[in-house]
Amino acid sequence: MRAKILPLLLLLAAMPVAALAQGPPPRSAVAEFWFDPTQLPAFTGTVERYLINPRGETDALLFREGPQIVFPPEFGDAVRQAAAPGRPIIVWGIRARHAPVITVLAFAPSDEAAPVVVERVYWRQLGRAPAEQAESLSVSGTVKTPYYTPQGEVAGAVLEDGTVITVPPGGVEPFRHLLRRGARLAAEGRGVASDAGRALAAERLGETADALRPVPRPAPRQP
Repeated sequence: MRAKILPLLLLLAAMPVAALAQGPPPRSAVAEFWFDPTQLPAFTGTVERYLINPRGETDALLFREGPQIVFPPEFGDAVRQAAAPGRPIIVWGIRARHAPVITVLAFAPSDEAAPVVVERVYWRQLGRAPAEQAESLSVSGTVKTPYYTPQGEVAGAVLEDGTVITVPPGGVEPFRHLLRRGARLAAEGRGVASDAGRALAAERLGETADALRPVPRPAPRQP
């Protein structure tokens, strides 16, 4: 399997810049793309719920069977249309080595449907920043699962009610014990709350609302 996947990863690394740029979601079938992403491993599961990020964009879902599935936010509507919560979906992509998270390169609602190709590989950064119009939120609950980057690094938590709490790079380690499945977690930060769900970029974290501590912020990049 490793020998088969390596050439495909080399193809991805050579993907033209234009294919990596953001833009409206292409609805290409596999036959219209320059390589067949369905040669990659296929993962079939039932959509438990969709996840939004602190900007209010749908860029992930949880399989009822466990894995977290990530895709570019401009494909959020297309993925939702392909499979509502409680329905199966097939995704082709790359699974992180040490965590149950899959980066999507194609998806389809069934074996009979033509796959939709994701032309931008979504290597989402840790702790996606909230939008300027984000509101202050306070949330608490039980952690359903850690929230992962596509590389499999812990970047926050998903609560049992689907609330997404992201933590910036460098801020995870002091709170790692609170980001595990079954842990009690409270958070304050800026984000969004809508019919699509809740998500915030944590500024303070703790086991309860009375025990919140500031989340370390990443050091500014040197010019």
